[in-house]
Amino acid sequence: MNEFNFKITDWILPSEQDLCELFLWLNDSKDRGGVAVPVNDDTQEPYYVHLNVEPESDEIISAFILHANNMFQDLARAFASMDLNHPDVRFFLEKKLEQYAQRHRNELTSEPETLEPQAA
Repeated sequence: MNEFNFKITDWILPSEQDLCELFLWLNDSKDRGGVAVPVNDDTQEPYYVHLNVEPESDEIISAFILHANNMFQDLARAFASMDLNHPDVRFFLEKKLEQYAQRHRNELTSEPETLEPQAA
C-alpha cells in the first residue's frame, strides 16, 4: 500500500475572494507541473479539491481548492462546537496526538514504570 506523506511547503491564497482559490505546493514541488485530478466530486462538500500529479513519477505535487472559504468555515464550525464526530476534527486530534507522542517518545517509553496510571 502506498503511504502519502504531505508537507505543505508553499501556498497562494489570492486576495480575490469571489472564488477563494487556495493553491498548495507539497514537499518542495513548487516549480514542477502536473495534471489535475478531482478528488471530491463524489461528496456533498461545498468546495472542490484537485490534486496535481506529476505524470512521469505519479507523485502528488500540489493541490488546488476552489471555494476554500467554505472548507475553512466548515472546519471552524466543527472545531467551535467541539464536534468529535466530524471526521476532520478527529483527524486533526489524531495527528496532533501522534505529534505529541513522537516528540515525547523517549519520555513515554524509557521508564514506563515511573508513569502514573490514569483513570479511564
